[in-house]
Amino acid sequence: ATVAGGNLVFRYTRSTAALAEGVTFTVQWSDTLTGNSWSSLGVTDILDPTNPGTDELENRIATLPAGTNGKRFVRLNVSRP
Repeated sequence: ATVAGGNLVFRYTRSTAALAEGVTFTVQWSDTLTGNSWSSLGVTDILDPTNPGTDELENRIATLPAGTNGKRFVRLNVSRP
């Protein structure tokens, strides 16, 4: 993860085979790490335009607000159908 202006930029790779099987990948953030504090509000998630990946793997870029208290935690939630 990196900081760009007022945003956090989180990069990750996901499997196209997993996507085809219905696996979902959701970038979430929290300011407190408590159980019910995770959110995907304000997250944009795109294919990396300069390095999209291969037929098997996609390189993704998720952008989210940096937060107001100087810290923000990010996680990738992966779920099977």
